Amino acid sequence: MNGVQRSLPNAITVGRLLLAVVFFVVISGVAGTPGEDPSRAWLAVWIFIVAAVTDILDGYLARRWDTVSPFGRVLDPVVDKVLVIGGLVFLVAPPFAQNSGVMPWMVVIVIAREVLVTSVRAMIEASGKAFGADWAGKFKMLVQCVAVPVCFGNAAIESRRTSPDFNTFAAIMVWSMVIVTVLSGVSAMIRAVRAMQAPSGKSQT
Repeated sequence: MNGVQRSLPNAITVGRLLLAVVFFVVISGVAGTPGEDPSRAWLAVWIFIVAAVTDILDGYLARRWDTVSPFGRVLDPVVDKVLVIGGLVFLVAPPFAQNSGVMPWMVVIVIAREVLVTSVRAMIEASGKAFGADWAGKFKMLVQCVAVPVCFGNAAIESRRTSPDFNTFAAIMVWSMVIVTVLSGVSAMIRAVRAMQAPSGKSQT
């Protein structure tokens, strides 16, 4: 195994964090008003999508090359949360709040789930047991990464905002995000209980 294989997955994760920052800068310059040039909004959407896709890439490479590290296992979900929660916070703030379809209580649910699971993961990892994301957590991330750019497009891009079909799709994605977030949180808590009850040396992945 060479140095590139050892470092590339974590480098991609760090790159995703930088893309999240760029996304926040670009989205801050979108006015979200009728008649606005949509190019900046589209740029923000595509930056988010590229950042989200790298989440699949770094995990795939780490598993393929067997280079999963404690650093990557901790940093990867943190960066995911920065990207998704940051996007949701922008969606419930002016100028997007009126048309995004995302309500503040939805963001509270997402944040509460992430804080709870992250805290439990840290406690279990500190005991020497691995507690990575399961299929429910990965599916939750997928749904969130679709919902955020869809809702942003619905709020910031006039051609999307005035489309009844796209409005319906955005509403479906928002509610799907909330439901999947809650269910994945329940799944994570069940796994956490099992992990804490398991003898040392065993892990829940």
